[in-house]
Amino acid sequence: MSSVDLSVLVAALDPDGRGGRRHADDIAAVIGAQNPGIEASALPEVVHDTIKRGEQEGLWSASRTTTVRRGRTVLPKAITLLGTARPADKLQPVGVPLRSELAGWAATLPLSTTQRQLLLAVNDWLRRTDGGQVPVVSVAERAYELLRAEKAFDANPPRGGSTLWAPGRLTFELLRCERLPTPLVWEPVTSEIGQPGAVVCVENHATFRTLLRVLRACAVPPWAAVAWVQGHNTAPLESLATLPFPVIRLDYLGDLDAAGLQIAATACATAERAGIPAGPAERLWTLLVSQPPRPARPTSETKARELVEWLPVSVRDQVRDLLVTGQAVPQEALRFDVLSDVPLA
Repeated sequence: MSSVDLSVLVAALDPDGRGGRRHADDIAAVIGAQNPGIEASALPEVVHDTIKRGEQEGLWSASRTTTVRRGRTVLPKAITLLGTARPADKLQPVGVPLRSELAGWAATLPLSTTQRQLLLAVNDWLRRTDGGQVPVVSVAERAYELLRAEKAFDANPPRGGSTLWAPGRLTFELLRCERLPTPLVWEPVTSEIGQPGAVVCVENHATFRTLLRVLRACAVPPWAAVAWVQGHNTAPLESLATLPFPVIRLDYLGDLDAAGLQIAATACATAERAGIPAGPAERLWTLLVSQPPRPARPTSETKARELVEWLPVSVRDQVRDLLVTGQAVPQEALRFDVLSDVPLA
């Protein structure tokens, strides 16, 4: 795969060195123009790898919770160029006495301008706080305190790249900050909250409201709450463990198309990283696959087989056939009258 010259790319994206946001499509357009030998089908993966390399070298930070899909590749929606972090920077040591927390590894490290700025800010903060003797805050709050840039620590690795954030170097623990889960949109099914229960999650607000309406009319609802996430932004599901009742399981319903199945699998993986067992809402998927489909872009047989592995065995063949023949069923097919006519438990 082609390796993009980062210095040439940054010069084209940010000729004045002022920094700022650039959409993934703008990055792709510049890479494509500078590297005409890259085939269009391979370009999204090249963009993905380029964004990752630029982050590692501290040239920009990429959005973490908003993404776009180009072909089969999921990309950060945008990057934020740092402006002063240019590949042409002269790498040199920080040049000032450092606190003991930093001196052992950073005193002679060759650094770019942006990296030196960060290291000096951390050094000054450690001095002012007696080694970080302050309450733990969010990464955005600490980033703003140190750099007047609240998104500087959003990427992985954060601003400064792997040079400063390698194992044994800068850590959020040292800076007394932490990444906080994005708030999750959810509503309880019953008026009593506190008992352990399962949560069903959807990604369209109409289905969110319809499920609440149906479940609140059930004598014994199978779910204690309904949650809502927006498309590829599944990060809020990290908050499941912080809800005011013990969540015993997450059941997920997505759109019945290739993108929807990919999002569903990602959503469940996110929940499981938070310690919550997760999988498909089997009864809802069974209902969805039986609704009238609409035309969609066909999915290859190989990709379709891969996507349906996440689904209950009982619907895999039907869903695979729909994907391969270019058909899809959105969640909105499960209207109130469709859901209210069948048992959901």
